[in-house]
Amino acid sequence: MELVNPTTALEKTAKAPAGRPAALAFVTDAESEAVLQGAFLEEAPGAVLRGNIIKAVQHLSGARSPHILVVDISDVALPVTEVHRLADVCEPGVSVIVIGARNEVGLYRDLLQAGVAEYIVKPLTPDLIAKALSTAVHGVDAAPISRKLGKLIAFVGARGGVGTSTMAVNLSWYLANRHARRVALLDLDLHNGVCSLLLNLPPSSGLRDALENPMRVDSLFLERTMTPHGERLFVLGSQEPLEEDLQFPAKAIDNLVEVLREQFHYIVVDVPRLSSAVSRRVLEISDTRAIVVDQTLQAVRDAARLSQVNGIDGRERRDLIVVNRQGETGRHALRVDEVAGALEQRLRCIVPFQPALFASAGARGIVPVEQKGHFADAIGALATEISGQPTPRISRWRLFR
Repeated sequence: MELVNPTTALEKTAKAPAGRPAALAFVTDAESEAVLQGAFLEEAPGAVLRGNIIKAVQHLSGARSPHILVVDISDVALPVTEVHRLADVCEPGVSVIVIGARNEVGLYRDLLQAGVAEYIVKPLTPDLIAKALSTAVHGVDAAPISRKLGKLIAFVGARGGVGTSTMAVNLSWYLANRHARRVALLDLDLHNGVCSLLLNLPPSSGLRDALENPMRVDSLFLERTMTPHGERLFVLGSQEPLEEDLQFPAKAIDNLVEVLREQFHYIVVDVPRLSSAVSRRVLEISDTRAIVVDQTLQAVRDAARLSQVNGIDGRERRDLIVVNRQGETGRHALRVDEVAGALEQRLRCIVPFQPALFASAGARGIVPVEQKGHFADAIGALATEISGQPTPRISRWRLFR
């Protein structure tokens, strides 16, 4: 949770994604509210709302996260638990300062370990706020929430036609709409990518520019070039002429991924099966590689080869086998247990073959995972496997209000 210098917050606001506030505070008393309003007026534009950290969690579950967040834990029984809940709903890049009434060394250490930039004991003064901001900027030992960067998920097909793009698109929609996470979907097939088409969006653009001029990529560039699908899902790709031979160095993707990690919970990448330097680089730096297979010998063979592609040194990475369209080839297909045995993996993600569902979704102009059923359940299990979080339950009154 590395805090930006508040004197430069106004400059950075111009490059922030649309709708993301510079600063926001939740406090429970009038005195703290007055001090923070004065600080925000002098240092950075922001708003002060009444409420504690629980109110902040509720608010940020459905709203953009600020760059600087101040939360009050004065009347909270389990403040460290609430800080972890706050970290789950915050976007990457949020600097959190906690204020409270308890002057305890143990609590202070627990909060810093949980990822806050600083803990201030009430009553607040302008000097205390200034010192907290300075500590957050210059401290080197803290484990800030903003260092929790977005996860890079690479989808790659073991062979052509196994439904890799379908899996990437439906998982992205599910994470954005069922898990309420900000998701960037990258389509690395610059000639024939179908991610935008599957989401009924106009062809996205800008990915070629990002790879040709990586140093131009920043928040403003992404805001201008990414195509939104709803409030939390954003697509970036290109549709280049078929006769153009596009070649980019492997490191061209690095700056783009770095900027995306700071603004999205998940970066889902649809990696073309035809290898390129950029595709191989994505497979190297990804946190999770979802290798999509069907129940054929060719898919199992090539999935085993893909799993041998090494990641970069020191990066934890896991391979996840996704068996798509289970049952499509009938009794002549390899059994699921045979696929698992050949790949020496326990298969947790098995997606049923449901052509009627896709025909119905296409006719209605929606993403198949929007419809309840076995397919949505399978994508939900995949989302849980990747995120480690179960799908939040939505009450019926929220669906129909």
